[in-house]
Amino acid sequence: MSWVKLLGRYVTAEPPSKAELDNLRSIVTRSLQDAVAPGLSADARFIMAYDAARTLSLIVVRSEGYRPRSVGGHYNTFLALQEADPTFGTLSTYFDGCRMKRNGCEYDFAGGVSDTDADSLLKAVLQFKIDAEAWMKVHHPNLA
Repeated sequence: MSWVKLLGRYVTAEPPSKAELDNLRSIVTRSLQDAVAPGLSADARFIMAYDAARTLSLIVVRSEGYRPRSVGGHYNTFLALQEADPTFGTLSTYFDGCRMKRNGCEYDFAGGVSDTDADSLLKAVLQFKIDAEAWMKVHHPNLA
């Protein structure tokens, strides 16, 4: 899908600001710190790691000058991440699967996430943080 096809239904065009992206980065930092806090359930660790993944994805999308529409926002964010750079496609698909798992443990029942699920997501997010920061320095150095 192209940005043209995403516009209107999934995203809106809106210029980003460095201040906005820096604020989003602070959310990523907090979520990652929370994800490794001692004594948390696998569900809670997964939810915190997921929040970091979604926010990092949003940083990439916003840097491209788009904002995911609020209706279906998380889905739209991961769809737009893939458009921002096709190399993020596999990760986008993985994070969208995590979105569905996160919805289950947030809204339907507790205990639906294993320690392995939480650890795997956290590992993916930590690598994505490195990759997203490197991508920003190349594609949008003024926003990095």
